Amino acid sequence: MKLILCWLGIWIFCVGLFAQNTKDNSSYLFDEFQDCLIVYKDGRQFTAPVNYDLIKKHYVFKDPEQQEKEFSDPELIAVLRIGNRSFLIGKQEAIEVIQAQPKFNVIYTGDTRRAPKKISYGGTTQTASVDNYSGLTGTGLSGGIQDAQRIVTGINKMYEVSVGKKTKRFYNKKSFLKLFPKKQQIRWNRYIEENKIDFGSVDQVFKLFQVSISH
Repeated sequence: MKLILCWLGIWIFCVGLFAQNTKDNSSYLFDEFQDCLIVYKDGRQFTAPVNYDLIKKHYVFKDPEQQEKEFSDPELIAVLRIGNRSFLIGKQEAIEVIQAQPKFNVIYTGDTRRAPKKISYGGTTQTASVDNYSGLTGTGLSGGIQDAQRIVTGINKMYEVSVGKKTKRFYNKKSFLKLFPKKQQIRWNRYIEENKIDFGSVDQVFKLFQVSISH
């Protein structure tokens, strides 16, 4: 009986571990494609399901046939609106605008590692018009060995803020404290410790930023 219970425990653990790894290894920023309003700099607007590919490092959308496409001219896009959230297209990074002035953005990138070896797949790249989206165009995504060799193990958050007339970035307590003169660093270090600020929490870091610029 003890042996049976032991094997049952191992089986449950392995199943749970497999499910956890499958979820964590998703290559996308969002668990599911999100309904998105795509606003171009020239005023054009389209709607489509959108996600951000953390391995390929660009936004993708689904056409009416549910094929994933990369935007043809991403530099012409002004903003991507997903619900009440706004995203910008950065250089190989997803940027969420939390506050315009003073600037507070969250930059998302994928933490990747080599994937277990498996048979690679092929594909072609082609330009296609998305009629249902009134002129929204994209290029078909191509598969290959380079993308198949990496999996996402986590999502990194970098914060981009305005400090005076300069734009600076930070991601943890040490890099945040460097935004201030040495005389102020002791004060903010104590504040962070007393309030147990988690730099993985956008809400907590945004509140910390708000407090810091009000003093």
